Amino acid sequence: MAPPDEGAFRHESQATLINSLAIIFASLSTIAVFLRLYTRLRILNVFGADDVMIALAQVLAIATSVTTVLEAKYGLGRHTKFVPAGDALKQLKLLYANIMIYNASQILTKVSFLILYRRLFPSVRIQKVCFWLMICIAFWGITQEFIVGFSCTPLTSFLPSMEGKCIYTLPVWYLTSCMNIVTDFVVFLIPVIPVLKLHMGSKQKGMLLGLFCLGFFTCIMSLVRLSTLHKGINTQDPFWDNAPAAYWSVVELNCGIICACLPTLRPLIQKITPHLLSTGPRTGTNTNFSNELDRFPKHDTQTNKDVEHGIFVQKDLEVHSTTELRTSLGYAPSLDSTSNKTTPEGQQVRQAI
Repeated sequence: MAPPDEGAFRHESQATLINSLAIIFASLSTIAVFLRLYTRLRILNVFGADDVMIALAQVLAIATSVTTVLEAKYGLGRHTKFVPAGDALKQLKLLYANIMIYNASQILTKVSFLILYRRLFPSVRIQKVCFWLMICIAFWGITQEFIVGFSCTPLTSFLPSMEGKCIYTLPVWYLTSCMNIVTDFVVFLIPVIPVLKLHMGSKQKGMLLGLFCLGFFTCIMSLVRLSTLHKGINTQDPFWDNAPAAYWSVVELNCGIICACLPTLRPLIQKITPHLLSTGPRTGTNTNFSNELDRFPKHDTQTNKDVEHGIFVQKDLEVHSTTELRTSLGYAPSLDSTSNKTTPEGQQVRQAI
């Protein structure tokens, strides 16, 4: 006769929690990306490389959520000894795909952040930091895919011939998780000092800083996920003990994408509630952005030192323009706040803050 508690263990499952978190957070991040693309394309009439990167990251994040749900279907979140061998093999193959897709989406999200910073902040120092950090993150992303792809778990489960040729898994998972956390902190620290130097009201500066610092919440979730890895590897019940790592990965990934989208939604929010995020007086103008906003002309009337610590805000239309905290390096915006006229070519008055 089976032990009295074995029946309870047989039906015990974390699948509902896994599926709920995967569906909810994938839906939230999809909505955030849709609103971002709507704002950029329909309200601002601009579309940049950072938008492309976040859209690709979202496609991969949805794939991560789908594979996580399928993992739960084939045994993730159940006690291992009650999972049929055929289902177990399918789950491990899905886990392999999930890890590879998750890592790629993480890298694209960080690259999107860095491209956004380069568009928003004209500082020469920040431009260089973001550029070289993008190079490092891209290089690390490619390296990471190789070392994770050849780690023993779950590779040897469906390719026994790799036994003895693969890389021990726990150090690989710790290395990739720690590198992701470190790069997350570096990426989210970049806009803090430039925003603190802005010459604007403390309320507006606080809201702007809060938007950029939301990413640190993702870092906290990364630390929580890191704490689950050791138990997931050194366990006699891997399908059950790996469930927290799976759903925390989904939550972390989708929250990172949401955080990447929030700073770009300011024009949409102000279109709905014009006074909510206002950083200055409304001018009553109702002019849309054009693609010329990303191709500002250069002038010699302002020194590079002025640009080094400057952040520029489009002033002619509060509803549409205050999210664009950038200018081309060396551009000298108009400081005449009394003029808000636009030319037929779509040139707008700009104000340095």
